[in-house]
Amino acid sequence: MKVLDIPSSGKRGTIVAYLSPFGLCHRALIVPANTQTPARQHMRRAFGNFARAWSRVLTQTQRDRWNAAGPKVRSAKRLESGPLTGQLHFQGINSARSCIGLPPLWEPPAPVVFDRNPIGPLIITNDQSGLRLLLKLTGPVTEHIMVFAQAPCSAGRSKRRNVSYIGLLLPAVDGLCDITALYVARYGTPRPGEKLFIVTRQQKDGWEDFDQETSEIVPEPPSAHPAFATQASTLKVYMHKGCTRGAQAINPPSAPDTQASNEQDPLVATPPNTVIAPNSAIPTPHSALLSPPPDAAATPDQLGRAAPFPSVLSVLSFPLK
Repeated sequence: MKVLDIPSSGKRGTIVAYLSPFGLCHRALIVPANTQTPARQHMRRAFGNFARAWSRVLTQTQRDRWNAAGPKVRSAKRLESGPLTGQLHFQGINSARSCIGLPPLWEPPAPVVFDRNPIGPLIITNDQSGLRLLLKLTGPVTEHIMVFAQAPCSAGRSKRRNVSYIGLLLPAVDGLCDITALYVARYGTPRPGEKLFIVTRQQKDGWEDFDQETSEIVPEPPSAHPAFATQASTLKVYMHKGCTRGAQAINPPSAPDTQASNEQDPLVATPPNTVIAPNSAIPTPHSALLSPPPDAAATPDQLGRAAPFPSVLSVLSFPLK
């Protein structure tokens, strides 16, 4: 939560202070799980070896040279930035070299001025040959380039979180560096629609350049586009005009022959007291709908005569007891 306090950063008892975009904030201290991954074990082992080498391997003359070079280097800015000691400078230089598999330096290296980072945007292809993650080069590669990555995240995220080192940049082919194997070995194959963050950093003699970030969203495979287009084109949209049957197009079809005959002969009219039965194009008298079905033994003359149409009173009258 945001607090009003003096500028601070780091752990203080059970509270951790940090600077957010909204000001100074405090949160409760949570000890993360100590996951023993191979990468963590490698760096912890190297850090411990360099701490022992400062007093057991280096001579006093070498330590003096490191002590003279350390104050010329400024620490990374947190709240403030200050000069390093000789041992911190020795640990920082050799820890960065150990991360990429280079041997330690017993003498302090000269400061390095880096050229512009030649890594361009991230290009992701997802065609019949599979998913490929490519980094485009905008210039020649003159130093070691470390590649860091974050686990696949939501496409709506615009700011990365913690990244992990996945390896050194491989040689380029036609101006493109393939990092698919490095990423899949660390995080697995990303799914379409997820966003990937890649960070690159130049390194020479243990000195490290500023980070350069690029990101891209994994596209859909080509087989998914035609199926989606076909499904969208087969949908029939109905406009509601006040009737559910009309909106769903389930009205009974009209008889084309009867309509055509009425249009040709305007003098032909539908007899009175007739209705058009559903699913039928022939007018049916009301009496035929209300009269019971004829007997099987009825004569043809009786079948041809229709019973008189009953009145409403006779239909609705009931015998009184």
